[in-house]
Amino acid sequence: MRCWLESGVEDDGTRKVFVAVRRNLDRLANDVELLVLVCRRLREGGRLAGRGRLPRGFGRRSPSGG
Repeated sequence: MRCWLESGVEDDGTRKVFVAVRRNLDRLANDVELLVLVCRRLREGGRLAGRGRLPRGFGRRSPSGG
């Protein structure tokens, strides 16, 4: 889709995507609306930036099982 937006060139794959979008437009619109609401809530709470990663090996069990 990004290539189509940038170039305007359609091929068989692009047309298949358009057909799938048309068939599922209501569902896609609802999903996008939900994602936007979730992103807004996360941004308001300062949680959209993501989480830091744990150090490598942190939380792994020892080979002896303990």
